[in-house]
Amino acid sequence: MSQSQGSGTQVAVGVALVAALLVATALGAGAQWAPKGNVSWMAGAGPGSGWDTTARAALQAMTVHKVAGHAITVVNKPGGSGAIAVAEMVNQHKGKDDVILVTSLPLITNRIMGTSPYGYKDLTPIVRLAATYYMVAVPANSDIKDFKDLIARLRKDPKSVSIGGSTPPADDWAAAMAVFGGAGLDVTKLKFIGYDGGQVAGAVLGGHVQAAVNTVGEFAQHVEAGQMKPLATTGPEREPKFQSVPTVRESGVDVVFMNWRGFVGPPGMPKAAVAYWQQKFGAMVQTQTWKDLRARYSWADAFMADGFGKFLAENHALMSDILKNAGAFKKKK
Repeated sequence: MSQSQGSGTQVAVGVALVAALLVATALGAGAQWAPKGNVSWMAGAGPGSGWDTTARAALQAMTVHKVAGHAITVVNKPGGSGAIAVAEMVNQHKGKDDVILVTSLPLITNRIMGTSPYGYKDLTPIVRLAATYYMVAVPANSDIKDFKDLIARLRKDPKSVSIGGSTPPADDWAAAMAVFGGAGLDVTKLKFIGYDGGQVAGAVLGGHVQAAVNTVGEFAQHVEAGQMKPLATTGPEREPKFQSVPTVRESGVDVVFMNWRGFVGPPGMPKAAVAYWQQKFGAMVQTQTWKDLRARYSWADAFMADGFGKFLAENHALMSDILKNAGAFKKKK
């Protein structure tokens, strides 16, 4: 090796070492911050809801693998499709570092629909954890043969079939608007009955509605037990657990609809706290416990940290278009 080559190698190594030291220093600085006491993970719906399940699954994975070395409590704050919890975050926890909120699509739709004055811009993005698709299902003894049959009945008479889902403008309702609006139906004429999170399956099983839209994960156990008949799912492909169930797109309606689930902090949350939780959740999603729980609940891997804020802005624009095109509301600024 010539002297010039050797010098070049030394310079390159030196630059690499400096870069590594800078990264290590930055990580070390971020790692110095940690919660001083108990941290609250707030869920804007009751036990058994998608938000509650997401928070408790993440907590289970963190606990089993000792990702976080401090106490974490899941706190349920139901009401208004998550609007009550969001309002509390904005009005009572500004600048705090000991409370974060598990959220999803209603953070976007509540603001678009005007059912909440607050939206993603009022909170601090932390991470997107997972994604989920939806299932259209009916009671096991229903005479509705399949998804095409359901659409045919609704085209003949939009109120002929009662449809259950989360209270508007929650995610199940938004999924229903996308699916039935995509089928060319006037969604404002549908007989849609809203329920608080975690109660939709019970409405189907109890015969209170003739059909319903909910996440695949929340309907899965009832389908597997033979208590519900699945008609279609909203993913781009058939669900791994339900390969015999066609997608909405396969059934003649060109719609793919996804919900995301993640965590946000209060407005003005310290950057060190945001970095801390991004690192902890980043480690958590790599654990086997989390991967097993994702499979159990039919959640897709969708972890995102740094780009989460940009994603929320794009999701807001997408949902504005979907809901406007479905005729569900008059466009608001």
